[in-house]
Amino acid sequence: MDEDDLAELAKGMAPYVRECVAQALCDVIIVPPELAAQVASAVRMLHEAPEPKEKAAPRIARVERDEQGNLVPVYDE
Repeated sequence: MDEDDLAELAKGMAPYVRECVAQALCDVIIVPPELAAQVASAVRMLHEAPEPKEKAAPRIARVERDEQGNLVPVYDE
């Protein structure tokens, strides 16, 4: 195929591709009202869910020495 053949093929494909995209975007999926309410509720819950808190690193309360003289940290609870 040369460039002219490819250009003609592209011209013919463009309307078809546009039509497929339009159908995909415009098609409405109808669901029962009960299911729509449950989906809406789930979406709200996901948006309102609190962000998980990162566990804070333990804080050192004091430093003591053990029997061998090594420094040993003592953490807050």
